[in-house]
Amino acid sequence: MTEGSAGVGATLRAGLSDVGGAVRDCWGALALAAMLSMTASALPSGARFVVALVAGVVAQGALFRRAFARAGGVKGLRWGADEWRLLAAQLMILGLFVLIGSILLIIVGGVALGVARTAAPNFDPSTSEAWRAAFAQAGPAGLIVAIVPLASLFILIWLGLRLSLSAPATVDQAGVRVLSAFPLTRGRTHILLLIGLAISVPVIVLSAVLGLAPGQGAVVTALMAVCTYFYAMPAWTGALAYFYRHGAAQQDA
Repeated sequence: MTEGSAGVGATLRAGLSDVGGAVRDCWGALALAAMLSMTASALPSGARFVVALVAGVVAQGALFRRAFARAGGVKGLRWGADEWRLLAAQLMILGLFVLIGSILLIIVGGVALGVARTAAPNFDPSTSEAWRAAFAQAGPAGLIVAIVPLASLFILIWLGLRLSLSAPATVDQAGVRVLSAFPLTRGRTHILLLIGLAISVPVIVLSAVLGLAPGQGAVVTALMAVCTYFYAMPAWTGALAYFYRHGAAQQDA
């Protein structure tokens, strides 16, 4: 299979064209994930993270099991070995992000402090006014303070895209796959980025429209959960499964 066979157009079509079938076969798991997501919004931050993580694993497990013709349960409702592996992979990826994010945060803070002290020798880092005054005096050097956080964000997005095939690899190979799936996206993260942006457009538009009607918190949360789990998640996992198959075939060849 050629590189072009898993290009932006073909991969996006594969993901979007299968949304209806994925929802039909996995609506039970997707409905549970959506309800868990709505419940999470009313919980404390720690519990919210745990519930949201479980919701994502429930949906991913059902959709990727379907994509690779594994036992699906009742309309996707099942918590088995695949879900445990996906959960382990997600926690490993989270740990990697925390580690790299912490390093980047230290770098951003060090650069900001260095620019501030250079611009204002008597700089006092304990007040926000001192930070603002120092950056105002920094001149062109102040651009570095804006560029470094943007570069850090780019690195985290790039890392997320490079690890995006971890979930399909974990289900397909029946083992926790994180860094071993890394080579499958080498030189192809731009394809996944464009696909992700394209799939996200309806979600972004819906969020913007709902934002124009304040005071509808529960309704907005419910609509966004439905859009996420009955459209974006099936489209994205379908695209990833297609992309993974082609990448694995090329790697084997």
